[in-house]
Amino acid sequence: MKSSKSSYSFDDTEEFIEQKYPVDIQYALSIECTVTQNGWRPVSLREMLQTRSLLLANKDLDFSIAECGVPVPYEVRWKVLNRGEDAERRNKIRGQIIDSNRADVRHEQTEFQGDHLVECYVLQNRIVVARDRLQVPISANPSSRYGDL
Repeated sequence: MKSSKSSYSFDDTEEFIEQKYPVDIQYALSIECTVTQNGWRPVSLREMLQTRSLLLANKDLDFSIAECGVPVPYEVRWKVLNRGEDAERRNKIRGQIIDSNRADVRHEQTEFQGDHLVECYVLQNRIVVARDRLQVPISANPSSRYGDL
C-alpha cells in the first residue's frame, strides 16, 4: 500500500504481529542492543541513551534477548521499523515480521536518521507469549541529544 502522509510517496510495509499470530502474553521478555564500531569497545544502546552519548554513523547493532521467561522450545521473530523523513524519502520503512539472522539475534547496520523501533516476539505453538520493544532514536545533527547512528 502506498502512503502519502508526508511529502514523500513510500510503501507502507509495516506488519502487525496481531494480524499474523494470536497474542497471549504470559511471560517476561527483555531485549538489549549492543552497538559496535571498528576500533571501539561494544556498548549497550540503553547505556548510551541513558548517558546521552552520541551515536555516530557506521555502527553495527546486535539486538538480542537479555532475559526470557519463556520455557524452551520457542521461536523468535523481530520487527525492524524505520520511521522518519529519511525512511520515507528512501522508501525503506520496513516493519515486516522477520526471523533472527543470527542465533536469536537480529543484526542490523545503521543507515539514516529517524525515531526507529525494534520489537521482539517469542512464540510457542505459533502463539506470541512474550514481547518487548526498543526505541532507536537516530539524529543527523551531531549537536543533538543522540547524534548520528
